[in-house]
Amino acid sequence: MSQEFTVIAVLYPKKGETDKVVNLLNGVAEHVRANEPGTLKYEVNRVTRPAKDGTEDIVMVERYKDQQSLKIHGSSKEFTAFQKKLGDEGLMRAPMLLKMVKEAGGFASKL
Repeated sequence: MSQEFTVIAVLYPKKGETDKVVNLLNGVAEHVRANEPGTLKYEVNRVTRPAKDGTEDIVMVERYKDQQSLKIHGSSKEFTAFQKKLGDEGLMRAPMLLKMVKEAGGFASKL
């Protein structure tokens, strides 16, 4: 049985800070692609419509080979520096929401 699982992370940047947070995440993504073979997917998405107050959420879809791969990612120097920068620069309006999920039906692609 596969140990793979998906993490959905929703980030809530302050108004006007979404581009900066997306750029920071893309820097982390470069590191993940080059150095974390157990991270199978690391997708940065932003909402297509901002909220009425102008805020925009970021939705990450991450796929991990196993729990150890998530642990490696979460403790990496690049990811911990990203989290520190979010706090030090006050970029977020609310804490990140994390959900670990496993497939329960449907399909991932028609290809």
